[in-house]
Amino acid sequence: MTHVLIAVDDTESSVATARTAFSLFGADATYIVVSVADRSPIIWGGDTLAWGVGYPIMMPSDVVTTGSTASEDGTVTDVDTSPIDTAIQIARDVADEAHIPNPQVVGEVGDPATAIITAAHHHQAEVIVIGSHDRSWFSKLFSPSVAGAVVREADIPVLVAR
Repeated sequence: MTHVLIAVDDTESSVATARTAFSLFGADATYIVVSVADRSPIIWGGDTLAWGVGYPIMMPSDVVTTGSTASEDGTVTDVDTSPIDTAIQIARDVADEAHIPNPQVVGEVGDPATAIITAAHHHQAEVIVIGSHDRSWFSKLFSPSVAGAVVREADIPVLVAR
């Protein structure tokens, strides 16, 4: 039985990637669906430079973020969600929409490529399936490709789906 790790995010292409993985490896495989959340930044008021201009300081954090949700009857309630809870929910939503049977759903926080590879090792995956986003050269300049980093750094086979 093949252990397949499917790396997903909150885009529609992740559903297509999960469906591709299932069509290639079939119902006999074991699926681990992982989503990685970035750490939420904490922004302090900052410090003052020598010439009197203030600047903010941003540090990554696993701080719980607060939002709100509306129930069916229209009642709005505050909800506290951690980045890992958000990642787990994204992985669960993609697995459900792609009809992956009995997936193990995993949420991670941190650098996406490192977290995906670490999850693959932890869950003894034999292959990583990850999607590729169409991006302009300008966006690639400031935001490196997660799929590219996984391909370069992983020591197990990586299937990049488009």
